[in-house]
Amino acid sequence: MRISRGFHYIFQVIIGQLRKILYLCSSMRHLLTYVIALLLLCCCTTERQRTAMRQGLDSLNQRNRTDQPFTVHEADSFVRFFDRHGTPNDRLLAHYLLGRAYHEHGEAPMALQCYHDALDCADTTAADCDFAQLSRVYGQMAELFYYQELYRQQLDHQRCAAQYAWKGKDTLTALICCEKEFLAYDRMGLEDSAMSVIENVASLYEKYGYDTDAAIALGLIVGTLLDKGDYKKARHYMDVYESKSGFFDENNNIEEGREYYYRGKGKYYLLTGHLDSAEYYFRKELSDGKDFNNQNAGANGLAELYKKLNKPDSAAKYYEYSYAMNDSMFAHTATGAIERMQSMYDYTRHEQLARQEKEKATKRLAYIWIATTVILLLIIVLVAIFIYLQYIRQKRKFIEREYQHSLMVIEQAYRDLKQLQEFKDLNQQLIAEKEQLIYEQDVIRKAILKKEKSSREIALRQFKETSIYKKFCKYADTGRQPTNTEWGLLQDAIFNAYPNFSELMTTHCQDVDDREYKICLLIRADFKPNSISTMLTLLPSVITQLRTGLYLKLFGKQGTSKEFDTLLRRIY
Repeated sequence: MRISRGFHYIFQVIIGQLRKILYLCSSMRHLLTYVIALLLLCCCTTERQRTAMRQGLDSLNQRNRTDQPFTVHEADSFVRFFDRHGTPNDRLLAHYLLGRAYHEHGEAPMALQCYHDALDCADTTAADCDFAQLSRVYGQMAELFYYQELYRQQLDHQRCAAQYAWKGKDTLTALICCEKEFLAYDRMGLEDSAMSVIENVASLYEKYGYDTDAAIALGLIVGTLLDKGDYKKARHYMDVYESKSGFFDENNNIEEGREYYYRGKGKYYLLTGHLDSAEYYFRKELSDGKDFNNQNAGANGLAELYKKLNKPDSAAKYYEYSYAMNDSMFAHTATGAIERMQSMYDYTRHEQLARQEKEKATKRLAYIWIATTVILLLIIVLVAIFIYLQYIRQKRKFIEREYQHSLMVIEQAYRDLKQLQEFKDLNQQLIAEKEQLIYEQDVIRKAILKKEKSSREIALRQFKETSIYKKFCKYADTGRQPTNTEWGLLQDAIFNAYPNFSELMTTHCQDVDDREYKICLLIRADFKPNSISTMLTLLPSVITQLRTGLYLKLFGKQGTSKEFDTLLRRIY
């Protein structure tokens, strides 16, 4: 019956609202109101889209961090959206990811332009500026300059990367950025500066507990120290490198791909006169290291060793092998450099223009679609809003009437019951009827409270309008303790507003003591723990402990005091 009445009501509302729409559309004043409403709705839609797009941007960023491939088109869609609707941090991240996409596709100039655009988006004066992300942008730019052999530019951007990593409280990234300055100084032939960078950053690594990173960093300058003749320090750094870098197994063999270290160690033994050890490590590099670099270094070391041993035939043999490996290494390096430069610049103006034209065509189609559908959407949305608001308003009124009627019936039944109980023997049947009526109305009220949120709001509002609740609020502010009579009145008000809570406390009244019972009442009355502590003259820590114990007593499970409060306040 109630369902059919609801459908009839909705149908009547639709007819009425359509009539209102036809009338209101004849007035420009009301049409302007509609336009404003539509703009507000569009803003809400944009906010929902922004949340979804932000989640997509975070997902793309996660793919970037885990080296999963993504396309320029994917990243570009986020750039176009957040350039219109994003925060400075959103735009910074979107342009950075677009740069990473171009970088991975070998288009270095486009990547560099995207990184510059990302820097322009950053608001370094804002309190929430993403300095860690800004550091990554500068780090990627430094890497591009390194591969293009622009070492001064690399150095400048590496310092900026370190500066913003410090600001973003990313200590390890800041130290790594400082360490990478060594690459620029080393390629520029500034050996003293390169050594100074490594020794300073190694001490900082140790200061912040990154001993492994410190050992790896010190291993970079062993060769420079040998060239300068500082064998003692070189030996110390080698020992640190071998013991703490984590690159060596139990037999002191270095992990695959790092065999060039044997060249440095063999050179140390050669220069300090331990020729057998020098030969051992030079041959170890030849046997373990398979690339041109290792073969060249190992052969060159053996040639220098045999020259020192005055064995010209053996020296000539390894010099010849070293030169052959050096030529192969040079050819390989040159080919790789050409391929790298070609891949970095392998894009054309035609492709760029085609992409731009495609974007313009897409925008034009979008504008046409919006222009042809906006009026229809406007009418549909407004009708839906009117119907929904009217339905909600009428539904709230109906629920409130039904709830108030139930309360009035219960109150009247209690008054009648009280009168009848004065002559209990004569009115047994009437008393039973009244008790049954009270029970039925209580069931109805519990069902309404359980099903309808608006009814719970009514119950809460009516409870907070009671004089006893207001009196307890004053006591909470002044620190005064309520009397026993007032506690009883508070209990009656709460039980009257929240019948399910009344049932819970009645069931467990024997399980809790007086303090715990009062705590439950005050929590359900929506008082904070500090106010409860004041009215019961108990320490906050005691209140917390009692609430935790009540969770187990009332609900039979473990939980925190805050979880107990939340659960208890949900019982109507």
